[in-house]
Amino acid sequence: MIDNESQEVINEQAKGGFPPMMEWRRFAEWIGVDEGIVYNWMRRAYLPTVKVGKYPMVNVVVLVERLREGEL
Repeated sequence: MIDNESQEVINEQAKGGFPPMMEWRRFAEWIGVDEGIVYNWMRRAYLPTVKVGKYPMVNVVVLVERLREGEL
């Protein structure tokens, strides 16, 4: 179950036009960084990820929360 704070973040992001999760290659393209860099960020756990099936996805909700809290 999603708590109220997380739901608010998801709702804000939906208004901003980006999804709560994003395929890592598309994320690299979206932020304008080489795919190899994003891959290494994921490998080193700099980016929050979630595996959907066999595909790693960047968890944009958690990333935005961390950025807001100044954790990155």
